[in-house]
Amino acid sequence: MQLKCKLLNLTFVTFILGGLLLTGCGPGLTEEKGAALNGGKLVIASQNYAEPQILSEMIKQLLEAKLHIAVDHKRNFQGSTAVHQAMEAGDVQMYVSYTGTQFTGILGMKVTEEWKDRRKVYEYVRDRFHEKYKVKVFEPFGFNNTYALAVRRETAEKLNLKKASDLAPHSKNMAIATDPTFQERKGDGWDDLAKTYGYNFKKVVGMAYDLMYQALKSGDVDAAVAYSTDGRIPAYDLVILEDDRKFFPPYDAVLFMKEEVLQQNPEVEKIIAPLIGSFTEETIAKLNSRVDVEKKEPAEVAREYLKEKGLL
Repeated sequence: MQLKCKLLNLTFVTFILGGLLLTGCGPGLTEEKGAALNGGKLVIASQNYAEPQILSEMIKQLLEAKLHIAVDHKRNFQGSTAVHQAMEAGDVQMYVSYTGTQFTGILGMKVTEEWKDRRKVYEYVRDRFHEKYKVKVFEPFGFNNTYALAVRRETAEKLNLKKASDLAPHSKNMAIATDPTFQERKGDGWDDLAKTYGYNFKKVVGMAYDLMYQALKSGDVDAAVAYSTDGRIPAYDLVILEDDRKFFPPYDAVLFMKEEVLQQNPEVEKIIAPLIGSFTEETIAKLNSRVDVEKKEPAEVAREYLKEKGLL
């Protein structure tokens, strides 16, 4: 009789522990909710520069704190196409990118006058990603990070450069740096930019963004195709030339997420909501500067911002 009671007690404990394994980790880790996850966790991917890594860390930290799920942040993807391909392969469930980038890249659209409107481009990307990929495109974070032509202040003052078109007659005596993916882009990449503005640079150098800003600052190149919200622009006293021929489409930063994740974890939208529409160009540039200039980790910068805003 005593042995029978012990066996019954052991069965009861096993049953309780089994239930805890399914539910004790909180929402998002049950078998049903874990179906859309990669090995029982969400994976967010980011490219190899500060801005998407900071925003991805904010999303990761909010979801881990509020939804109690494991989120893996895979960093340093080379280009937006690689990030999207990882999602299509099922290796990641979400990533931060830009409307203009996906408009011309993944969706293969050509930039014309009708596609210079920020809202129109966003809605097109949102609708097509839903139809083609079953991916939710969240409302923009609030800022437009467009490509921008940057020069040193001394160069701008010496040559009286204010607009991108002002650079054309001087380009034959100059070297310009871009990131390698920009040189390969169609529609809003280097070849089309050079054709639009009549550039004939003596040298076009592809390099990583960290090296590019340093090369411009030190005088190894005379100009660079930069990101308008990069914190190194004010830190290095660089001058942005006006895109007077309206070459670039809008590049609103947005979050892309597999719809099945949202269906199984509907709380995600509410948790992320405080980030949507809350950033200005100035705010994100300051955050970028903490990584690129002050050399802080994106995770640390994200955590500090979330705590400052009372979100963590």
